[in-house]
Amino acid sequence: MRFKGDRLVVAHGTMTPDAVGAGDRILREDSFTELRDHTPVIVHPARPRDLAEVVAFVERLSTDSIELRFSGPVREEAVTREVLGSGDPGERLSLLMETLEEVPRVVGNAEYVRYRREPDRAEVAFLVADEFQGRGASSLLLLELARRGRAAGIRWFTAVVMAENVVMRDVFLRAGFPYRVVVDGPTMFIELDIGVAVEPMSDGYPPARIGRLAPIP
Repeated sequence: MRFKGDRLVVAHGTMTPDAVGAGDRILREDSFTELRDHTPVIVHPARPRDLAEVVAFVERLSTDSIELRFSGPVREEAVTREVLGSGDPGERLSLLMETLEEVPRVVGNAEYVRYRREPDRAEVAFLVADEFQGRGASSLLLLELARRGRAAGIRWFTAVVMAENVVMRDVFLRAGFPYRVVVDGPTMFIELDIGVAVEPMSDGYPPARIGRLAPIP
């Protein structure tokens, strides 16, 4: 999967472990891609063996990045547990984005948690290393999370975004999925229809296309 201009092209298994120096870290379920600046990365589900890399990732995050993700201050230990995504794999998926270096670094995380009462819906959230923000990491993570979510029977992604988090808001609204939005004071509730694969928008975003947002459970 890679950007071609402003279009995302999916391609799995196009590189070998030897080609990226990652050895037995690479599995069939992993996806290779590159950021807008052509930095190669790999996206894969979080695994227990990723603990050390996740701890280092969380330690490098700024306070602002953590507070925008969790709508307030959170201890690093709690962030690490969230990123590792423990729990029923049928209800939750946490993806990590790693650089393809001799010593890989985790630089991004995306997760969904399925609503128990509405199994075709899931809440999503993202974290990206400060130095990788603005390079397309969140957009790639969203599209990969949606691809895997569709395969798991999920049709709707919902996100709770602080209104001041303009960057994350634009990631959702420019992804190309039909969406609807409700603003409640400092909080935005965004719902995406991920039922079909789409191409991200290069600039701007269309008006909401699927009516008013129903109450989120």
